Amino acid sequence: MQHEPHPQQSVDHALAKSYLAYFLASLIGLFVDSLLSIEFSSSAARPIAIIFLGMGPLLMLWAQYTSWRCRKEDHSAIFFHHGPYRYVRNPTHLGILILVTGYTLVSGSVVFFATTLLGFLLSNIFFSKYESFTHQQYGDHYKEYKSRTPRI
Repeated sequence: MQHEPHPQQSVDHALAKSYLAYFLASLIGLFVDSLLSIEFSSSAARPIAIIFLGMGPLLMLWAQYTSWRCRKEDHSAIFFHHGPYRYVRNPTHLGILILVTGYTLVSGSVVFFATTLLGFLLSNIFFSKYESFTHQQYGDHYKEYKSRTPRI
């Protein structure tokens, strides 16, 4: 007899796989970049990069804190009415994308940007599974939220 995973475990596993895809693509990008070193340079991009390097992690922390707080206070709390989830369905992914863009602007690495963009696209496969699990857990409430809130 096979045990059905708890819905939260399924959600967490889907998100973990999504973030892992992103991370592995970034590592591959750094490795390939060290071999090829295809770069662009723009001094005007540096101030924007600094802002992105600060905003990305802050958005990720805000999203994780919101999720943690809602789970801690009430396991049935619908986290997507709070914090950055009010504005985007996956603020952590958006934070990663902002952070990677900032790093790309600072480093000028075309290869790193290309591989992390690929990682971002791959991670969306797992994010779709996350949304499926979340829809199962919250039903029409999540469906309505999904229809009015952009993914990124």
